[in-house]
Amino acid sequence: MAAGSFWQGFADTLKIRTDKPELLRAQVGALSRQIPVLYMLLLANAVALAYTHYGTAPDWMTVHAVIVLGVICIFRAVAWNRARVDIDDVDVCIKHLKRIRVLAVVISVLFTLWAITMFDYGDAYQRGHVAYFISITVVGCIFCLVNFPPAALLVVAIVLGTFVFFFGTSGNEVYVAIAVNMALVSVMIIQIIRSFYANFSGLIQTQNDLEAQHQTMIELSRQNEALALIDPLTGLSNRRAFFSVLEDTVNATAENETFAVAMIDLDGFKPVNDVHGHPSGDELLQQAGRRLRKVLGQETLLARLGGDEFGLLLKGYDDALELIALGKELCDALNRPFVLNGVTVQVSASLGFATYPTVARSPNGLFERADFALYHAKKNARGEAVLFAAHHETLIRHDSQIEQALRKADLSTELSLHYQPVFDIRSGQVSSLEALARWESAQMGAVSPGTFFPVAEKTGQVGFLTRVLFEKLMVDMQDWPENLPVSFNLSARDIVLSDTVEWLIDEIQKHRIDPGRLTFEVTETAFLRDFEAARTSIRYLRDHGARIALDDFGIGYSSLRYVHELEFDVLKVDRSFVAPLSHNERSRRIVKTVIDMCQNLGIDCVLEGIENDSQRDVIITLGGRLMQGYFFARPVREVKLDALAEGVGK
Repeated sequence: MAAGSFWQGFADTLKIRTDKPELLRAQVGALSRQIPVLYMLLLANAVALAYTHYGTAPDWMTVHAVIVLGVICIFRAVAWNRARVDIDDVDVCIKHLKRIRVLAVVISVLFTLWAITMFDYGDAYQRGHVAYFISITVVGCIFCLVNFPPAALLVVAIVLGTFVFFFGTSGNEVYVAIAVNMALVSVMIIQIIRSFYANFSGLIQTQNDLEAQHQTMIELSRQNEALALIDPLTGLSNRRAFFSVLEDTVNATAENETFAVAMIDLDGFKPVNDVHGHPSGDELLQQAGRRLRKVLGQETLLARLGGDEFGLLLKGYDDALELIALGKELCDALNRPFVLNGVTVQVSASLGFATYPTVARSPNGLFERADFALYHAKKNARGEAVLFAAHHETLIRHDSQIEQALRKADLSTELSLHYQPVFDIRSGQVSSLEALARWESAQMGAVSPGTFFPVAEKTGQVGFLTRVLFEKLMVDMQDWPENLPVSFNLSARDIVLSDTVEWLIDEIQKHRIDPGRLTFEVTETAFLRDFEAARTSIRYLRDHGARIALDDFGIGYSSLRYVHELEFDVLKVDRSFVAPLSHNERSRRIVKTVIDMCQNLGIDCVLEGIENDSQRDVIITLGGRLMQGYFFARPVREVKLDALAEGVGK
């Protein structure tokens, strides 16, 4: 069984492993370096043997035959040295290995017959040289061919087989002993060849495995890199990919080429997420991405930048009308109702464009201007597309000036509070006061709160402003009658920060002010930012005795939902509904509906922006009671309560 296994292994070793391309390439690569050495070894040993037999053996054997064999060796060595085998081509490798196997047989036969023929000439030393020539030459050749067992084993079989047979049958005890010894050595050589080949083959397999692992790692790295550039929710590019492509596009765009960057934001996404849950919000984003992709096609870079914000890179666009038309098409696509898990919801989208190189030449500059155009759209043209223009640059510089002025200002000195009364038209008394911020900047003079508060909120400075103003309110309230309520405006950032509302209650308690005298006014923007955080803050304030008012009621997307879920004490109807009351029946119906709703819910309804007696009279006929506006009184720094009451009868 062991012998059968040995000869089966021997037979397998003689095969060219066409099933292992990498092994074939490695064998050809190794042989291309070793075979020229083999031919030089043959030539050197043949010349040495011919030299010792020169004059004893015939010239055709010691001169002519050596010349022929030498030419063959030199020709083949040079040919191999110059050969540039394409080891990437497996068929070429197989062809070369087959040729080597044939040449191994031919060369072995030629040199062995030549040496054996030489044995009949000369003395014992010269005959010993023949034996030495055959043995040392075959060992050298085997070392040169060890990477390719089919050739190495054929050399062993032909040369050493002939050697053992020839000397084993010579009748000379010494030569017979040498033949037996060589036979044993031949078996060891065969085993060494097989062992070396197994190690060589294993090494190549290990290298292949390592290379395969390396390629797998490269592929995984490539996939990870690709995944790192993909938004997992929508399958669109992500923020990282967007800015990478934007930077590459800026660097690669020629002087006379143009492109546009766009920012899209979903208006009303947050309430959908809060009311219907995050799965519905995710589905909304996925559907929105598909709608945008359908309009834009596959060639345009479309990325989800985070939340409900998307970014576009539009190559070849430079015409303003063309961009606005595309913007309208995109907004219209997102304005259509969405069906989420069987529920139909409605959102809208605002969009801002910035063009290269018209408004900016850097990636950050383009993004910031597209973002500002989006901000301008949300503030002044919600649901539409706005193209960044020269006057926006002026606004940016102005906002930057305000930001810097805020950072450098002594806000404790420059900020102040003015107060505007809310009148109870039925009792003729002041119902409450609203605290309104004023800033007299040392650098810029008087700055409108509608101007500096948005900048402060965008730059994270609004929290400090709130604390400065609230401390001033606490000081003022200590000098007023204990039954006079005051309302104070909180920004969207204030209402979602728990430490801010906790600080407000601490200040109220520190100044020994009755919390019931304070009404905190919040806008719908606060709930769009973070509904749960805002709701928690409102509950905290109400639990400590303060009242909550929803300011600018009616201009948002889901104010009724907030009235339903949050226990507001006051609704303040936005002035945009009050202004047309005297001539617009629809406005009167809307206001009447809100007044009746507040009465049914048992909460106060304040109508803002009363500027003339006709508006006042219409509101009275509609059942309104609490009013505020320039018709009654303008905001003032010093509050004179007796004078305020006189405004009721105007």
